[in-house]
Amino acid sequence: MGIGNVFNNQGGTATFGGGGSSDGTIKEVSFTNQTSLSISHDFSHHPSVIVIDASGNLIEAEVQYNSRNNILINFAVSVSGTVIIR
Repeated sequence: MGIGNVFNNQGGTATFGGGGSSDGTIKEVSFTNQTSLSISHDFSHHPSVIVIDASGNLIEAEVQYNSRNNILINFAVSVSGTVIIR
C-alpha cells in the first residue's frame, strides 16, 4: 500500500503537499534530526497523523493537538523522516 493510500481505503490517489480539509488533501512535512516538531495546517480539525522515518518505518510519537490548526509531535529520540497529516 502506497503512502497516498494509507488514508484512503478505496485505493484512490491522494494529493501531497497541499492544504485543505474535507477534500481529502494530505500535507507532507519532512524533518531532520528532531526531538519535537510543530506543524501548522489549515485543515480546521484535528487531523490523522502518520510519522515515517527516513527508512520508511512507522515511528511511534506523541501527538498533541494545540489547536484546530496546529499539532506538536514529540519523539523519544532525535529522528529524521516525514509526517503525513490529513
